[in-house]
Formats: sequence, structure tokens, C-alpha cells
Amino acid sequence: MGLDNRAAVITRQWRADGGQTLVEMLVVISILAIVLTPLITTFVTSMTQQSLQTRRENSQSNARSALARMRLDIHCAHATTLPVQQNPYGGFTLTLPENPGQCPAVVAASSGVSGIEWCTIPYPGSTTRFRLYRLNATTLAGCNADLGATFVTDSIAVPSGGWPANAATLPTPGDWAGNIWPTADTCSAGSLPTIAVDLNITADPLHPNDDYELSDRIAALNSDPC
Repeated sequence: MGLDNRAAVITRQWRADGGQTLVEMLVVISILAIVLTPLITTFVTSMTQQSLQTRRENSQSNARSALARMRLDIHCAHATTLPVQQNPYGGFTLTLPENPGQCPAVVAASSGVSGIEWCTIPYPGSTTRFRLYRLNATTLAGCNADLGATFVTDSIAVPSGGWPANAATLPTPGDWAGNIWPTADTCSAGSLPTIAVDLNITADPLHPNDDYELSDRIAALNSDPC
């Protein structure tokens, strides 16, 4: 077979090879879209839920740690009253008088600190969520991260029963938003002063009902009986 004949045969073979038409390509793309869209949607939803679950678990873990640390501080407090006051930041502060050296895990003997404060401060840009801080001091205006307070947790939201009003808070505030100590400290004769804590965490502000609430009543074990 001559070169011209071979070229002719190859040319006929090329022309005989059928390609894909535009309609066929559109059909294939449509089928792929139908098959892949649910898979992609499921994948994105799973990633979103995983991210939310991680934030929720972190917030709950921080809340448990915060309550455990607050319990230790209150146990060590040496006072007949455990005052709660509205702070200048728009939240509330619990002041715990401590004797340096009696509870080294709370206040070291060489620290010169006479108390511990726990305070709530509004979350930046929000009027319904608060952050919780702890400060080795008793200065009401000092419970702020910029002034040395230790950040403990955020996403503190209104408890299921609403923000509690503490009857012992003077002067009585007009708004109880941010208060997590629902009752006045109690100290009946022969018992130790105690105070209640209601710590409610909402990791997702878009779903406030998906919360995690911790409640406790803690006694100042290092105080004298009333």
C-alpha cells in the first residue's frame, strides 16, 4: 500500500471516530449534578455540624472548669457575706474575701491579695451574651481582661428561668442581665454562708435554646459558722 493510500485510510478512520455532541455533554453534566449535589450538601452539613459540636463541647468544658474553680474559691472564702454587685461594665461581680496562705491554691501567702472576684462582662457587640473573668483582687472596676483579670469562658446566656435577681445586691440594679448568682448569700444560725450559682452556656447564639446549664449551691467552708 502506498503512502497516499495509507494517508487516505488514516484520514477515513479519523473521520469515522465519533465525538461528543454538545447535547450529550450537557446530559452528562446534568446527570453528574443530580448525583453530586446531595453528596456535596451532606458533606457541607456534616462539616457544619461537626464545627458546631466542637464549639459546644469546648464551651461546656469551659463552663464545668469555671464552676469547679469558682467552687474552690468559694470554699476557701473567709466571710459571713458573699456580696454580689453590679459592675461598671454592665455585668455583675461576686467578691470573695480570702485570707492569704490559708488556701495556697487560691491565694498565696506572698501575694498580698485579700480576695478573689468573679465577674461577667458583656460579650463585644452583644446585649444578651456575657464573658466570665476571674481576678485576684477586690477592686470592682478591676475585673477586666485589660486590667489583669483571667478570661474563663464566654457564651454565658440568660438561664431558662430568666436572669435571676439577687435581693442582696445594693443598690438594686434596674437590669439583671449578666447575673449568674441567683440568690442572696444565706447563712442561718450555726451553718456556713452559701451562695447559689446558675451558669448557662449557649455556644450558638442563633439557637439560644440549645444551651447547657449548670446550677449549684456552694458553701464557704473556710468561714466561721453564723
